[in-house]
Amino acid sequence: RITGIWFGVPEPKVSGLEDALAGFYELEGKVSVLVASDQAILASINPDMPLAVGSAFKLAIVAALQDMVAQGSLSWDDVVELEESHISLPTGILQDWPVGTPLTVQSLATLMISISDNTATDALLRLVGRDRVEMYTQFNRPFLTTLEAFTLKDPANADLLEEYRRGTADERRVVLEKLASVPLPDLSVFTALQKPIAIDVEWYFTVSELATLIGYVHQQPFMSVNPGLANPDDWAHIAFKGGSEPGVLNLTTLVVSDAGHTYVLSATWNNEEALLDEARFFSLYTGLLNAVKQLD
Repeated sequence: RITGIWFGVPEPKVSGLEDALAGFYELEGKVSVLVASDQAILASINPDMPLAVGSAFKLAIVAALQDMVAQGSLSWDDVVELEESHISLPTGILQDWPVGTPLTVQSLATLMISISDNTATDALLRLVGRDRVEMYTQFNRPFLTTLEAFTLKDPANADLLEEYRRGTADERRVVLEKLASVPLPDLSVFTALQKPIAIDVEWYFTVSELATLIGYVHQQPFMSVNPGLANPDDWAHIAFKGGSEPGVLNLTTLVVSDAGHTYVLSATWNNEEALLDEARFFSLYTGLLNAVKQLD
């Protein structure tokens, strides 16, 4: 009679932010954390250290889209046809949709943020332009599409990966041009992995940058479709984007309390040598959210 049951992430009992932060210091690898209010930085660990953040990079694309709409060069209602060059690997659903399917910019952005659809992401990145999105980040030259990242990590393309690693920013752009003729990797390459693959080929942001980005775009309605680990009953407004791949985890959340106070929490964990314990990280992050709730 029962097909499944889920009790949620264990929530640690914390006495405050310092207590909630303590567990992050025990994580193996590299960690950065930032907790800030609309008034001040409340707690941090290595807030200016760039780390791989997985799909949290998609916040930079939203920022670019938002500015283009404000400038009148783009509309959320504009229609984009799905192209073969947009097709990436999951997460998402659009990789299975027919080429030529018309989608609005708003729909693509909603899929990119709410379910981290990689094909929607690449469609928007190509629409906005790589160069424009690079204006919203310090450490990503060139700014990779998700398909380019998958292709570089495919063991079948080890020669291109090494060429990319050795190259300057301009030389790396030449490598990306070569990738356009390389077949889409098989998804099986990235399933059941025993250790991370090339997390240096990723999107690198500091938690300070991510906090700034989500603060800039949080009012877009699609930023609140997926609340992440924040409980919607606890907050008047939630905006969220996270990211993960083997060896990489990030959670970035903006919450507004019933009293009108705004808080941003961003945490990243990298380990090049081992897969990460997601449940442990999620539990620690939930502790941070609970500690912030106590402040209000």
